[in-house]
Amino acid sequence: VSDLTVLSATSAVSDHFLIKFEASLACPVSGGTDVITSRHIGPSAVAAFSQQLPGVLAPLTVETGSVENLTSSLNVALSSLLDTVAPLSTRPRRLKRSTPWFNEEIRALKQACRRLERQWRKSKLVVFYLSWHDSLLKYRRALGVAKAAYFSRLIAINKHNPRFLFETVAKLTKKQPSATSLSLTADDFLDFFGNKVEEIRQKINSESAAAPADSLAVASSPIVPTISVFEAVSLDTLSKLVIASKPTTCFLDPLPAKLYKESWPLLGSTMLDIVNLSLSTGIVPSSFKTAVVRPLLKKPHLDSSSLNSYRPVSNLPFMSKVLERVVFQQLSTHLAVNQLYEPFQSAFRACHSTETALTRVANDLLLAIDADSTSVLLLLDLSAAFDTVDHSILLERLTENFGVTGLARAWLNSYLSERTQSVMYNNTRSKFSNVKCGVPQGSVLGPLLFSLYISPLGQIIRSHGINFHCYADDTQLYLPIKADDPTEINRLEVCLAAVKNWMSLNFLLLNSDKTEMLVVGPPRHRHCFE
Repeated sequence: VSDLTVLSATSAVSDHFLIKFEASLACPVSGGTDVITSRHIGPSAVAAFSQQLPGVLAPLTVETGSVENLTSSLNVALSSLLDTVAPLSTRPRRLKRSTPWFNEEIRALKQACRRLERQWRKSKLVVFYLSWHDSLLKYRRALGVAKAAYFSRLIAINKHNPRFLFETVAKLTKKQPSATSLSLTADDFLDFFGNKVEEIRQKINSESAAAPADSLAVASSPIVPTISVFEAVSLDTLSKLVIASKPTTCFLDPLPAKLYKESWPLLGSTMLDIVNLSLSTGIVPSSFKTAVVRPLLKKPHLDSSSLNSYRPVSNLPFMSKVLERVVFQQLSTHLAVNQLYEPFQSAFRACHSTETALTRVANDLLLAIDADSTSVLLLLDLSAAFDTVDHSILLERLTENFGVTGLARAWLNSYLSERTQSVMYNNTRSKFSNVKCGVPQGSVLGPLLFSLYISPLGQIIRSHGINFHCYADDTQLYLPIKADDPTEINRLEVCLAAVKNWMSLNFLLLNSDKTEMLVVGPPRHRHCFE
């Protein structure tokens, strides 16, 4: 500090002394977050893009080569055109106003409140204290009303945006996720996620080797109707899928998803050629099998500096998810028409939501209570379930249990094989790594394929006479037990052992630390299960 000067108080400004000085402050570097790299895609850029797009697409036809070459050429052409009409530019990050509801009226009330406070502290008169107290209450009341009106208006405007609503509620309840850790890098996450899957599979191999063979047997499936090809789709059908898709952009997309949708009247024919060529040849382009993984905290209160606190979520190119939706639509229709779904497997199918799953389980538990029985409910948890799915077992199950053969099976084999991923964290990206097992979280087909992968569980659980319901990778086992015969719980234990053994053979690891048991029934009977 230098040139320190203390000026006398001036009642026109404040009753405090003004202190002037000079100081040299070192501003720390914020790791590059003070600069944003972006494109300005305004109306003029969109118009220029649309004007030049037909000339770029003209050389791209099905006759130019394989679906791999066609997709690669299209991505290069779109990226080059976007760079021409809307080049990347850098700009400083603008800090958002932290209290947008604080208007001039609120500011005036606060100034009046502080003025009365100074008068009371100077005079110590009760009349000024009461005036200050009333003014403070008025200010706080007005501040609360303004804040409530701001968030009410914000929620009303974004009522159809669930993600925004959840983030807003998290801010209001002070449940924001912890800040990203500067000590972790994208390569750290890539190595951690890969090593975690390898460790789980090694642990499963050691456990399955010791599993009793008689408890692992599952009856062979009956002959099922087959689906040997995925049919070519029309431009109208593909357009409806694109319009219904969320405009989520992946880092690897040549165009923002919003621009994809706006340019669809011009892009539609070329994309239709890629989709139908992929279905007819059974080949998924390699650019559609590359994911950008973003680590997300499992729960907001977890330590952000610990790798164990994160789960991987894959972000895939926009058009890859459109292609997946085409296959999803045909595969789910085949399963529904031929009644091949597991009846008590919810999620990723029509009319089988969290609401229907909760209704069914809660209804069964309440009926057991009405029958003067106590239910024992087991909540099973799996470790990295989506990431440990074995591709060869999945393809075999799709063929034997669900009739997926021929080109349809070849397409799914191509979809699962030779996948790659990299991790994006703190605005940096890791190297690429090969994905040897698992179905990607964040994809369209991944959750459905996982549900089909674990479908034999229903047959095993039924063979023990146990009630159950599955939702994605969560499984609930429950059994009503009379208070005078609590030994029936042994049946539940035998079923749990069989489930665990089957999971070991299918490279799924039951997480014993997070598996829970609940006793649901009349209070007078609960002591029998303590």
